[in-house]
Amino acid sequence: MRISVRLVAALICLLCVVPAFAASIPWPRIDRALSAWQGQKELLLVTATKSPFSTAAGQATLEQLLMHGFAVRTGDQVPSGGRGLVLELKDNDGGAMAFLRRAVDGAIIAFERHAPPAGEAPVEQPVAAPLSAARPVPAVVPSSAVPAASRPASSNLPGPLSLPGRPRSLAWLADAGEQGLDLAVLTDEGVQPYRLQQNLLHPWGPYVHGHPAWRALYLEAGDPDRDGDPELVAVWADDTRGIYAGTDSRPRAVVFEQAGRGLSASPGPRAFVRLQDKLGFVQYRGNHSLYQGPVVALDTSGKSWNAGQKAVAWAGGNLFETTPIGQQQALQWTADQQLRLVSRQDGAPLAGGSLLYDFGEFVGPRVAVPLETPEYRAGFGKEDMVRETWHSLPPRVVVDADGTAYTIRRERSTGLPLIGKPTGRDKLVAVRWSGDRFAVRELFAGIEAFILDFALVKQQGKVSAALLLLNQKADGSGEAYLQRVPLDN
Repeated sequence: MRISVRLVAALICLLCVVPAFAASIPWPRIDRALSAWQGQKELLLVTATKSPFSTAAGQATLEQLLMHGFAVRTGDQVPSGGRGLVLELKDNDGGAMAFLRRAVDGAIIAFERHAPPAGEAPVEQPVAAPLSAARPVPAVVPSSAVPAASRPASSNLPGPLSLPGRPRSLAWLADAGEQGLDLAVLTDEGVQPYRLQQNLLHPWGPYVHGHPAWRALYLEAGDPDRDGDPELVAVWADDTRGIYAGTDSRPRAVVFEQAGRGLSASPGPRAFVRLQDKLGFVQYRGNHSLYQGPVVALDTSGKSWNAGQKAVAWAGGNLFETTPIGQQQALQWTADQQLRLVSRQDGAPLAGGSLLYDFGEFVGPRVAVPLETPEYRAGFGKEDMVRETWHSLPPRVVVDADGTAYTIRRERSTGLPLIGKPTGRDKLVAVRWSGDRFAVRELFAGIEAFILDFALVKQQGKVSAALLLLNQKADGSGEAYLQRVPLDN
């Protein structure tokens, strides 16, 4: 469990002036901001009560903070040096508000509010249905975001299929006609191919890499060597943990070809690799940065695949931030996880290309990068030293031949540990640029599980279905499932 999540759960129990329902609601924005904080671990707690630690809940909070190195203050005394955080909890006409500020300048880095419950009756938290009974429900989408004609209708889907090994990513390989379809999933230990026939999964011979320090990042499928047979590129993070240098995650790519009912493996570049239909792209990781150098083409001419020498136009962004949609344009994730249309040559935003649509806050597989100069949080002991930063990869973006881009909308929230439960539904959306504006379409009404990854299934060159990799937990540590969703494009 992350320290910041425990902190938020404990602090909410301290909020004496806010009604009791505040203890049962999630604070995902505060949670994420605390998780991302890399500065001094001092926190000023501001509440309406003068003695927040006089109660059992307050004492438990203090023990939790001290156990994990937090220096906690109450009242109005700003943390020393101005490098900590200030968390202010307020009553909002019976509801709850939380402000998280930087102590150094008072800037608000996270804000969240919850309305009071209706009437005097106790509020019941929505509980997600079991995955085996998950069904999409009609979506409520603002008419300004999605034209009425494109809103999805509810439909019944077959129950998801359980997947062992806690996979982190998946890819569609080929359509096997009446025999079903072939796919593969990526785990920390290797790659497991399957044949999906009706509602049954038949595993093939797995590939096991044998490196205990490798951790699954993502799986790509395509045909960059243009031989007519699909290939896979699996990328793991090779985590090296040093006493003084911190954690260093280096990408390790392996190329796979189908060999009967199994996979034939060969080494790939020691870099990040993306495949887009018949093209491949590579970018290296830096010593103290997530990326180093330009994005280059994948060279498939030799016995093994390697990074090419010539840089490609990539809108000035990194390998995962940018996704080309043709020779002239590209989609690009912004810092606040919004998509915009930019020039592929120089990254300049295009007129009308800002997409005002909430994709949620997706936290993908993480990569650790050592800091060139270690930083300190509360003190100067080795336990206070921060030696690396963790970077999260964005959700997958897949562009079809007609220019339509597909990605994940994260609407599901984890809730608070021991108090809240996951709520909301994740969705798959299609984004299309019509020449002067964006059109967004939700492809189904949502599933009460976290969508970690997806793959598009094509028949006769057209997208016919999506394969969803589902998990009960947002970080992929829960039970995993495969869901096939027919798409009517």
